[in-house]
Amino acid sequence: MNAAVVQISLSTIPNSLETRTGLPRPNWPAIYDWVDANVTRDADVDEIWTQLARDWIDALIESLPTGYARSESREFMVLSSGDSPTAEHLLECCESSRRIILDSLGSVAREEGYGKYVLFAFAKADTYYDYIADYYPDEGEFGLSGGMFLDDGYGHIAIPAVYAGGYERTLAHEMTHALLRHLPLPAWLNEGVTQVIEDIAMGGSYFMVDRETVRKHRDYWNVDTIDAFWSGESFYASDEGQELSYHLAQILYRNLVSDYPKQIARFLNSANYSDAGEAALVDVCGVSLCDRVTQFLGQGAWSPRSDYFEIDAE
Repeated sequence: MNAAVVQISLSTIPNSLETRTGLPRPNWPAIYDWVDANVTRDADVDEIWTQLARDWIDALIESLPTGYARSESREFMVLSSGDSPTAEHLLECCESSRRIILDSLGSVAREEGYGKYVLFAFAKADTYYDYIADYYPDEGEFGLSGGMFLDDGYGHIAIPAVYAGGYERTLAHEMTHALLRHLPLPAWLNEGVTQVIEDIAMGGSYFMVDRETVRKHRDYWNVDTIDAFWSGESFYASDEGQELSYHLAQILYRNLVSDYPKQIARFLNSANYSDAGEAALVDVCGVSLCDRVTQFLGQGAWSPRSDYFEIDAE
């Protein structure tokens, strides 16, 4: 590596860090602009971004309670605490999930960008929510969060590693989001495929549909709530709509995989959030989203609009 490149750190980049909600936040536009202007073409860009990510994690450690540390594997860096699951186990889970997801999704998944993957495993739920608050609107009511892939600047995963078990499944879920970040997927499709791949990575599933579940769905969904589902807003709902949205997404995706196994990769690669994937589904599979929802909910005004905005999957 170029000797000058070794000296690159966040401290050498003007205005590289800001403080919000009491925590240091990288100013990614300023960092990207500086790297573009100052790094030579023959430099090891992957290592440069890995070092900048180390600096970012170390700055965060200084602002967190005592006990947090940075650990690394071949592909990942983890911020964790002695009160969290061991860093070694977190790294093993991340590496395993990455391999399984890439194998399972084939041409659909893609590794983009430079630097190692980054995971923040916060030891307390309050610390986790303080961190992710910066990625939510200032006002509104939102559902609980068990983990997020934050596709902003240097994309990274944040989880509250405070519960006994369960974080392995969360890591597989969020890692799938990371490997689908290049696709303009509607939220329902993003969450549908992610939940199924999560089950593959874990070697088991909690998915089920019984009479009571069907009743809840048919009581809840109407012309307004289904529009929030297609737009992605219902996945952040503070009521039962959040849980039902994740479940309906999984139902729709599983049924598509069952009915159109040879077309599903092409559908994923062509679906767009602007119409909830409607045009791609009609083109690739010859059916509409209304058709697919009607299979489960019965007749209704289930068709999506064609003017949705992008909403990040969780």
